[in-house]
Amino acid sequence: MDLSHSRLRRVLDATLVDEVGIETGVYGRFHIRTTYQPIMRNDGEWLEPCGIDGQARPFREGRAVGARTFFDEAPDEDRPFVETLCRALHLGNYINVGVDGLDLYFSSDPYEEGDVAGLVRQVEAALRQYEGMGVEPGQLVCKVAFAQDRRMLHELGSEMRRLGVAIAVDDFGMTQSTLERMRALDPEIVKFDGEWFRRISDAATAVRLLALLVNALQREGRKVLIEGIETSQQLRAALETGADYLQGYLLGMPSFAGTAFDTRRIPVERLIVPDGNVVPLFNQRGR
Repeated sequence: MDLSHSRLRRVLDATLVDEVGIETGVYGRFHIRTTYQPIMRNDGEWLEPCGIDGQARPFREGRAVGARTFFDEAPDEDRPFVETLCRALHLGNYINVGVDGLDLYFSSDPYEEGDVAGLVRQVEAALRQYEGMGVEPGQLVCKVAFAQDRRMLHELGSEMRRLGVAIAVDDFGMTQSTLERMRALDPEIVKFDGEWFRRISDAATAVRLLALLVNALQREGRKVLIEGIETSQQLRAALETGADYLQGYLLGMPSFAGTAFDTRRIPVERLIVPDGNVVPLFNQRGR
């Protein structure tokens, strides 16, 4: 039995399913639940949920634990399993969102040791699970990190395209992300790193340069996603770039799989009020 197949069997053994079909992962003392953060489509005047980003929410003895703490506590030899388990939960819980047409963004990780077979099997199994539910392969968006070697990037890109799954370059703007490597992968979506964006968002010259880059990527037929938007000023800067999609705590908090998902679109003018303050999107809903 190869490593990837053995890992997937272990993932199945570590997955609990409740009476309504919500999947939870078990790893040592941790229980792992899936949350989905909304990704908003930006048309200049409106923000509308168009996708969800799967994120892990670990608990230890019933108390929430920071994701970084959780992953840091996992030994290096367990990291491939933990990443595979979290991805399986995000893929498995997608059908419980209860909203048609939302794209699911899920991570491929750099811990696969050059072997993408397990990831491919996971995605193929998810697509079989979605058959008859109106989910198209292109609604799955595989986030690819440049930490992976070039051979793996090429193999991963080829396999996802064979399955009809979309590709998003993850954390663009970090040290290993170059236009050359991005174009070699040829993604449908370029996802700018939130921490990097927050660092440059208060510099007018940097925002103007980013807007030029966004425009160039869009002319190549790619969509641009800016993540990590947490403040009024960052929202203004992101809007100025003309990015297609926006994501961040200011625009929508992650919610647990199986909870109600609000799909109402929100006018930008309601988020940025005349005195320069921003009312978070999740506080505007229901008014």
